[in-house]
Amino acid sequence: MKRAAALVVAGTVAVWALMRWVIYDFPQIGDTRVYQHAVRMMDAGLVPYRDFDVEYPPLALAWAWGIFHLPGPPTLVFSLAMCAALAVCAVSALWLSRRLTLGRARTIAAVTVTILTPLLLGTLLQTRYDLLLAAALSLTIVAAVARRFGWMWTALAVATALKLVPVLLVPVLLIWHWRHRSAGRALGGMVASGGAVAATFIPFFAVAPAATWTLFEYHLRRPLQMESLGSSVIHILHLPFQQVHSYGSDNIDGAIPQLAATLSTLALVGAVLAIAVVMARATRGGRRPEVLIGAVAATMFAAVVFGKVVSPQYLAWLIPVALVVPGRRGALAAAGFVAALPLTQLVFPLLYSDLVQRSATLPTVLLFLRNVLLIVCLVALWPTAKRTQRTGRRKVAATRS
Repeated sequence: MKRAAALVVAGTVAVWALMRWVIYDFPQIGDTRVYQHAVRMMDAGLVPYRDFDVEYPPLALAWAWGIFHLPGPPTLVFSLAMCAALAVCAVSALWLSRRLTLGRARTIAAVTVTILTPLLLGTLLQTRYDLLLAAALSLTIVAAVARRFGWMWTALAVATALKLVPVLLVPVLLIWHWRHRSAGRALGGMVASGGAVAATFIPFFAVAPAATWTLFEYHLRRPLQMESLGSSVIHILHLPFQQVHSYGSDNIDGAIPQLAATLSTLALVGAVLAIAVVMARATRGGRRPEVLIGAVAATMFAAVVFGKVVSPQYLAWLIPVALVVPGRRGALAAAGFVAALPLTQLVFPLLYSDLVQRSATLPTVLLFLRNVLLIVCLVALWPTAKRTQRTGRRKVAATRS
């Protein structure tokens, strides 16, 4: 395992260097300037949320502050940090593939695709911190499969404090912990994890409660972003909308987009709860990690599919689980995810101006196809207690024979 992990890390570094200095050897489009601006404001003694607006949680700001105070060119240091995060994802994919006994071919495919993600998805991964979130999610899943529940809740707290989306994993992780230990321990772990996340916000709420709450309002109020599922459907059907640039992105607004945004949010909440219910049923007769991986993968795909904002870098959130779900449906979802990556890169940045200006139909069609692929992945990963129980019985029968 150690030798294989070393090879995986070396491969990740090689691909990253190829991406940065050979294939994408041009000025990068990204958010590093936004992070640097926030760091300069903090260095000037200003307090985030109170003295200047920022859309990122406190831990993300603290991490950015540390990164941009390291020696070396800031963009290079940031890029190398993302390379290290991708290496964590790749080694985790190797460990999970072996633990879940995916087989040699699936293991090689999962690790290889993870390493090649910068080439498939594009240079944006080195200018946004979403790979850091993916690394934290990878460690959360590894800890859960290894039944190290203290580490699991700690890693989830870090992931949630970096970007709030991982809070959606609380139901399935709570059930997983409960099935292996007890309801009391599971609830205790969840409360401790939530308390750790809350602790990162408490100092800011203490000095400026209303201003700090605007961080949450910012995400709650955002309209449909141009690349979201709802937006792509509205574009394909030629429904009326108003195009606006707000919240740092290109969005659509109007009666129909607002309805679509509401329905998307309801669908997300419903999907997360439904996945947790099915997982609870599926783990009554057994506690196989395949059930957990499937439920986590379905939850993360639902977060992307039904999100009001689907920026291209959000597909990095799916790296920890999209490629390691066992079975034919898991393989189908992995194939759909791999196909969605280059489609995403075609839309952004290559055809994005045509999409925004509505000067061509190709980017709209490609975007819609990408979102359809993500829906296919979600359907393939959707857990069913009946199918899980049948799989479990087949495995038991094969063991006895």
